[in-house]
Amino acid sequence: MNASTQSRNAALQRLGNETFDLLVVGGGITGTGIARDAAARGLKVALVEKLDFGAGTSSKSSKLVHGGLRYLEHAEFALVFESVNERKRLMKLARHLVRPLPFLVTNFRGDRRFLATLALGLWIYDALCFFGNYRNHVTYGRKKTLALEPTLRAEGLNGGILYYDCATDDARLTLECALDAASLGAVVLNHARAGALTRDASGRVDGVVVYDEETGAQRTAKAKVVINATGPWSDEVRALAGEARILKPTKGVHVVVDEQRLPIRHALMMNSPRDKRTVFCIPFGLGRTVIGTTDTFFDGSPDQLQPTRDDVTYLLETANAYFPRAALTPDDVLATWSGLRPLLKPDDENAGASAVSREHEIYESPGFVTIAGGKLTTFRLMAAQVVDRALKQLGLDVKSPTATRPLPGAVGLDGSDEALQALARSLEGQGLPDGAPDYLAHEYGTRAPRLLERIAADATAGARLDDELPSLLVQVDVAVDEEFARTLDDVLGRRVPLILRARDQGLGVAPKVAQRMAARLGWSAERTEQELARYRATVEATRAFRA
Repeated sequence: MNASTQSRNAALQRLGNETFDLLVVGGGITGTGIARDAAARGLKVALVEKLDFGAGTSSKSSKLVHGGLRYLEHAEFALVFESVNERKRLMKLARHLVRPLPFLVTNFRGDRRFLATLALGLWIYDALCFFGNYRNHVTYGRKKTLALEPTLRAEGLNGGILYYDCATDDARLTLECALDAASLGAVVLNHARAGALTRDASGRVDGVVVYDEETGAQRTAKAKVVINATGPWSDEVRALAGEARILKPTKGVHVVVDEQRLPIRHALMMNSPRDKRTVFCIPFGLGRTVIGTTDTFFDGSPDQLQPTRDDVTYLLETANAYFPRAALTPDDVLATWSGLRPLLKPDDENAGASAVSREHEIYESPGFVTIAGGKLTTFRLMAAQVVDRALKQLGLDVKSPTATRPLPGAVGLDGSDEALQALARSLEGQGLPDGAPDYLAHEYGTRAPRLLERIAADATAGARLDDELPSLLVQVDVAVDEEFARTLDDVLGRRVPLILRARDQGLGVAPKVAQRMAARLGWSAERTEQELARYRATVEATRAFRA
């Protein structure tokens, strides 16, 4: 039996035999952040996730760690203050995954915001992080703005402002929180679905019935406090406790195109010609460009989320308005992803989707705490606040150490550009294909040299997964052995997300990856075919807009 399966079986055994201080339901960025924070404070912690870590909203964001410049429009100064300072912190604690990204805000004739107004907003933005941004903003005229982005529409352009936020790999950020929680002693389980809540004689919530999605086995996990951190599924879990609905989710769709079709050098904030709301155009690296996101209310099941033709048309028409020479059509779309923002119901029922606050709220009852709302950038702070509330129910007072604790791949990095570059250089000259040293340094941080050790022991592990991308077969081994991957989609959807980057979304290499996983996890031929069928269905769902 593979060591990862043995470890998982042991975790399932602990889940049913022990009583935990905290049991976290939901393995997105908030849930894994809570488990990590609580375990770092010395609490006995378990976390269960019905799908995979980050499989929901936490791998479907715009992949930005940003201060929320546009939130200044709604005077959400507290949210922006939190965000810009957490962004600065994450650049130190997860430097390999949270990287500076230059943004260009343009101004055209007829825009409702003048260039001077934008500049004032950015002075406020810089001031809220005490002018400790990666670099402060700079205002440019028309000529320099076009030099920065040569394919940008010239007609009516007044100028632009260059400032910095950060890009991230949201799925890996979530995964590293789970890895750190496990290293601190937490029981961390994906593909383990929470069912009914249990209560003690006084009516206090004291546990969760958990179903292992792999075997169908059932465990009753007991805990002093149960945390509901399920994002778009929060209302479903609250219903198990007999609590009212609190969410008004909105759908966000992104599309991926070839960089050659939309060759941008900076992330751009664009205004949709249809409704004037903000849409990003973002360099995605590895030869790809991302356009997103939509923002529309969604009343369906979080498990049934697909991009529509109108979603894709909306995004492409926005990009074409700013880059008319691109003339993008749906045939240019290589991949899509769709996520739900777990936003709180606004007081004004007539509020538009983009006007709904991104603030988070914590709801409590005896033995049961729900965290809802919020954004990726502030996950660490949100997690600390939830654990603080849970500790009050436990009658404890232990401070959070996560403000200074690096994530696993950042251990040994000093948070500087130079340290990350030096790490990438240390991987060169060891037989890796072009681009792989830099790619592995950014994906794994100081964990990257372990991949080279695996390749030295097994030369087949150094093979490429895609001729156009630097991803390697060794990443599949690491995903299974060290990173909790249990399904083909866990690997190709999040650990090595060819579903987002490869021209065929990983369908060509999927059989090879499935066979590699089957050998490690002991899958039968039938299970292997099931995994392939499920992955093909997942890819097909991302292409629903073509129907």
